[in-house]
Amino acid sequence: MKNFYTLCLSLLTCFGMYSQSVLNNSLKTRLEDRNLPEKFTILVQGNMIKLQNKASVMSYTVNYFTGNIASVTLDATALGTLLQDKIISYAEFIEPRKRPMNDTMLVRNRIKAVKQGAAPLSQAYNGSGVLVGIIDTGVDFNHPDLKDASGNTRIKFLWDQVPTSGSTVPMPYNYGIEWTAAQINASVCTHNDLPHYGHGTHVTGIAAGNGLANGTHTGCASQADIVVVAIDFNKAGPTIADAVQYIYGKATALGLPCVINASLGDYYGSHDGTDLEAKSIETMIQNVPGRVMVAAAGNAGGIKFHVKTQPPLNDTSFTWLKTTGTSTLYYWCYADTLQIKNVKISVGANRANFFNLGRIGFKNYNYGLQSTQNDTLKYNGNRIGIVKTSASINNYGVYELFVRIYPDTANLNWRIESKGAGLHDAWNFDFVSTGLPTASQYPFISKYVMPDTNSTIVSSFQCLDDVITVANYNNLSNYYDVNNVLQSTGVIGGQRALSSSMGPTRTGKIKPDIAATGDYVFSDIPLSMLPNLIANAPSVVAQGSMHVQGGGTSAASPVVAGLAALFLNFNPAATSSMVKLAIDNCAYSDNFTGTSLPNAAWGYGKLDGKAALLCVVTGKTEQKINNDYTAYPNPFSDKVIIQLQENVVGTVSVYSIEGKLLLSDKISGSNYTINGESFNSYKGLLLVRIVTGKQNINIKLLRN
Repeated sequence: MKNFYTLCLSLLTCFGMYSQSVLNNSLKTRLEDRNLPEKFTILVQGNMIKLQNKASVMSYTVNYFTGNIASVTLDATALGTLLQDKIISYAEFIEPRKRPMNDTMLVRNRIKAVKQGAAPLSQAYNGSGVLVGIIDTGVDFNHPDLKDASGNTRIKFLWDQVPTSGSTVPMPYNYGIEWTAAQINASVCTHNDLPHYGHGTHVTGIAAGNGLANGTHTGCASQADIVVVAIDFNKAGPTIADAVQYIYGKATALGLPCVINASLGDYYGSHDGTDLEAKSIETMIQNVPGRVMVAAAGNAGGIKFHVKTQPPLNDTSFTWLKTTGTSTLYYWCYADTLQIKNVKISVGANRANFFNLGRIGFKNYNYGLQSTQNDTLKYNGNRIGIVKTSASINNYGVYELFVRIYPDTANLNWRIESKGAGLHDAWNFDFVSTGLPTASQYPFISKYVMPDTNSTIVSSFQCLDDVITVANYNNLSNYYDVNNVLQSTGVIGGQRALSSSMGPTRTGKIKPDIAATGDYVFSDIPLSMLPNLIANAPSVVAQGSMHVQGGGTSAASPVVAGLAALFLNFNPAATSSMVKLAIDNCAYSDNFTGTSLPNAAWGYGKLDGKAALLCVVTGKTEQKINNDYTAYPNPFSDKVIIQLQENVVGTVSVYSIEGKLLLSDKISGSNYTINGESFNSYKGLLLVRIVTGKQNINIKLLRN
């Protein structure tokens, strides 16, 4: 081993290569200290053809390469020879200091700059003076990340909706038990987050963890106060609206602005935000200064459980529901009343071999409006099943059809048939999308409406204009676990998670609004779960033993909620619409999102924490998405032409994503040309502000 180092150092010294120009400091010092194994892996830059050709002769391995950079496993002698022969021009040893943690989350979502107070922000923001409300499964208040430096809890109140004794029953809700910070600090609180395996604890850590457990995996609003509501998932009634009201009530009493995160929801419903619980929540947040709500879009993006039915002219269409055995089937569909008035719906059945067992008669939309209607499906005098139909129209003109099917015969495909002029939407996890017959097996299959993955977001308040609904993209491609073993996630960091639910709403509104890192984000976990996980599933535990891997939009949503808390730290009087439009309008795009934004997968793009605040810092007075311009080409390289719909007189300002003013000019007319040479070598997202006497126009451009 000594000879290897001696030869390598001799070669480097002799040929003048032992310098910063050919080795990074880590590799140089490790060679000097003889602190490398006989074979070690480095990154090298050079001639890839020669590097590959010499590999077998010099006994090193080219692991892979991209462009003119390769990963190579070799010894010191081979390194010296490669440098001597000028096959490689640079070599870099990377120290094992990587921490696949929420620091990655903070970087990808561009929140770190906000927490550091990067210019032009006048100070750092950490969520102090803001209340973060968590509506979830609960929280492990013993986790050090949720305590202050003195060891006292940062959780001001905790309402567990499940228990019936132990402390005060919060009013006016009259169920569950409330615990105060004083009770938590006195160790008399009996709540735990174990029934749902720490889901709420993980979410809380992302939004507001301070990293005191071991100095890693800091959340977004690390100095915010916290209120948690542990939902009773088995309780009927407006439990989420109760939680929202409870948290905002606490915020008002404490005199603090508040953001609520809700990483939960219901996949069934009208998907338009017109149910009364959603409307109740809307009233609590709409145009109220210092109130914001953020919610997860859902994790059903890869499941075909949505059907939009628009019957062909003078014909019928259908979709099957399948049951196992004779269990009851439930079917709901929704439409605006004007869309459904001329549609008739029937229920029929097919055997497993697709033999048609008939159907009940087609029913008008008002069948079941007054009372539930009962129908019996028979074949050859034998009862196949009973169909019960109910219908309703809410005060917003939204129609709901609810059909219950009680089969007498097992393992049938139940047919929902439609005819007439109109359309309706339905969501059901029992829809049949595989194993369909051929046309020869069942000629009517040409009329089949295939379930799809559109509009797979959860329903209710997530569909409100004033709620920021969040999609999920992958945080990490690999990481080191608690045993210092490199783990591969099998996904590409930055790519949209396939499970992330799709929009739009039933009425065509853009949802989700924004995307943030969700899959493979590390955060807090109930402490009592850690020993078992470390022993039996160490691959999901982070280095430092205090955080675990999580995912889904449940983990993406609190990223945005945490940023919203920093926004309220910056501007305590901001309304939900101000925060939402700042986040949407100043999102960023990349190769994964593409530039055709907004869309049903990414919303307006990826969360850019700093840019969201810069939407205000740079003088944006009206938070509005502007569609009264075109920019071509976009992305651009040399120049881009902005075409407005009318002549304007005003100013043009162009900012980098870091907030640096790159260009300031005047505009007079209906078009303006931006030359790329004005920015020298700058490439990336550009924020353009056109300020006139009547409006502010905000444009995102991408220079490649």
